[in-house]
Order: sequence, then C-alpha cells, then structure tokens
Amino acid sequence: MKKLLFLSVTFIASAAYSVPAMNVFTINTSDPMGYMEWARKSAPITSPSSNATSAGVCLPSYGAEEFGDMYYFNLFESHADSISGNYYDPEVAAEIAKIANKRTVRMIDHYTPMSPVGEGFEVGMTYSNYNLNVYTKNPQAYMEALAEYQAAAQANGFEDVALSAFQINTGDYTGQIMVVTQAPNSKRLGEFIDARSEGWSASFGNKFPKLRKLKRGFIMNCEVVYAK
Repeated sequence: MKKLLFLSVTFIASAAYSVPAMNVFTINTSDPMGYMEWARKSAPITSPSSNATSAGVCLPSYGAEEFGDMYYFNLFESHADSISGNYYDPEVAAEIAKIANKRTVRMIDHYTPMSPVGEGFEVGMTYSNYNLNVYTKNPQAYMEALAEYQAAAQANGFEDVALSAFQINTGDYTGQIMVVTQAPNSKRLGEFIDARSEGWSASFGNKFPKLRKLKRGFIMNCEVVYAK
C-alpha cells in the first residue's frame, strides 16, 4: 500500500510539474518556397512522431546568421515529450529524405517557454515576429518589465501584439533569453516598432538597458504547418 501511494504521489507530481518546451531546427536552403511546400505536406506525418503539439516555419527577413536560413519549430506539452520523440520512425525518415538534398540542417536548439505560447495556433495561420536574444542577471525583474511593457502596449492600441519569452537551453546562446514580439503581419509589427518613439513606449527605453544586454535581433514571417 505504501509503495502504491508513493507511485501515485510521484505520478501526480510529475504531471503537475510538466513544463512546455520548444525546439528549433535552423536549416539553410536556396529554395525557401520549396522548403515551405515540403513542410506543409510533411508536418502531419513528422510531427506526431516527435510528440509535437504544433509546428511551424519562419523565414527571416532581417538578422539571419546566414543567407538562406529558415527556422522549423516544434512546440511540446513537456520537456519529456520534447526529448523523447521518435525521429527515426521509418515514415518520418521517408518524409525527411524528400527534402534532404535541398536543405542543410545547421543547428537544433532547445528552449523553455517562460510565458504561455502557441495558444490558438491553427494550420495555415501566419504572423510576424521580432525576436531578441538577450542576457540578463535578473530574469524575474526582466520578465516583470516585459509584462508591464505588454500591458502598456495593449492599453495604447496594440491589443493584437503579444510578447513572450523563452529560456535558451542549448547552443551558442545557452543561458540567454529569447524575447518574441508577435504581430498578425509584418505591417503591424512595423507599426509596433515605430511606436517605440511614442511616450508610453519611450518610458521603457531607460528601464530595459539596465536589465539586459542585447545579443542578437531578427525579424521573420512565420506560418503554422501543424496543430494537434
């Protein structure tokens, strides 16, 4: 009975402490539209085996480390799901073989969301992101400042713009935070960036530099190719 109780408590604790995760495949291709077409067709086959709840592809317009870079991301309900997928499933391997000679996988990195992400994702949904990799000695204070900034933005006409953050767990940027500003489209994202000169936004211009150091910025357009 004690053993059964211990197992039950362990199971409940495991479920309670599951935390969403994300991985990102940085690929390079000379045929971005061809890669997008492959991703749309293959995601329903490759994503379930990887345990993903949703997946998408982002094409950077500014800030890519190499010309031709694209980002294929998967979101997961837990870290356990994110690192236990079967990427060697024969059906998955067959799909990957269709694109293998048309792209190069440069990096695969792992992230922990620090705020809710992926809510309301549907296949075919498109949006634009402005991502910033930053280093901070005080993540809690920085996250609180981001929350204040989003509240101010939404109070000043940007209800359709969302901010989220991810802890970077692997690769060259390990230990840093990736801050994501997401807008419905590139024009709206540009309008949000323009608004940095407005009073409500400029007031944060003195706060953020005290909390973080900028490491890398990139702007991209994304499309959801899979949703569970």
